[in-house]
Amino acid sequence: MRINRDYFWFRLFKTRGIGPKLLIRVAEILETENINPEMLPSSQNDLMEQFPKLAKIINGKIREEDTKRVTTLYEQLKMEKIDILYPGHPNFPPHLREISPILFVKGQQKHILTESVTIVGARNVSEKGIQIARKLAGDLASKGINIVSGYAKGVDSEAHLGALEADGTTTIVLSNGINQLHQKNAFKNFNWDRDILTVSQFDPDSKWQAYYAIERNRLVCALSKAVVVIESGPKQDAEGKRSGTFITAKTALELNLPLFVIDPNCLDNPPKGNIDLIKLGGYSLDPTNGAKEIVDRAVIKTEECVPTTNQNSAQQLPLP
Repeated sequence: MRINRDYFWFRLFKTRGIGPKLLIRVAEILETENINPEMLPSSQNDLMEQFPKLAKIINGKIREEDTKRVTTLYEQLKMEKIDILYPGHPNFPPHLREISPILFVKGQQKHILTESVTIVGARNVSEKGIQIARKLAGDLASKGINIVSGYAKGVDSEAHLGALEADGTTTIVLSNGINQLHQKNAFKNFNWDRDILTVSQFDPDSKWQAYYAIERNRLVCALSKAVVVIESGPKQDAEGKRSGTFITAKTALELNLPLFVIDPNCLDNPPKGNIDLIKLGGYSLDPTNGAKEIVDRAVIKTEECVPTTNQNSAQQLPLP
């Protein structure tokens, strides 16, 4: 009997006791032993006999009484045109496996494979910062670069809008579940199905949590070839509050991604975070011809990737 891969991974994702580490382990077993999930037996005894390493992870954790609830949730995702990407899926970037083995996405999947640049910055961005974010995003989009950001107030939203207004594409990376996405008024006239990809690594119904925002920062960086900081606060302000932008920038450096930081002198009030990030190894970027410098330094070659779909009915999965 044919197994639906999408539901197989969603079932594991929703199974108590199977977290990211075990999902990564499942992916490793499937890859190294050349196992096709579509050929897995429905019987747990048969699974133990034929694929003992996989059975040790799955058997005893998947409960039959959860099947109806999980299947209903899966079908609701499909009704909302939300897809699941996982290791082995043709549109899952292999290098993301250690960061987030499961991604929930809505929109044009090919954008996740398109050459991308992440643009981040403060929520309470200056007017000058807004202008820079919009123009830089638009200029990059005009060169075929997909713009990635976190959909927050301030720089994030301005970067998304700058790309869309230039007839480009953008990827929204959420710090909550994908079912919690609400279209902002400024975005309602754009073509979400064609030009916007929404991505979340969290349970579809999860609400925002500070911890999620930190986890999301790694994905925001990993989806791109370079990260650009428009305006950043200091690592920690006088009240002890940490800057999300600063954390994201540090993450980019940890991932060995090119980090571009708008030259503080190009802003009305030079942000301390920008100054500090340049000292830590970020490239000081003059926004006048910023898009070209980013493309040249990051060695970005734009190319179009063809999206692939693979959808089946949840009832085809012979798991309890």
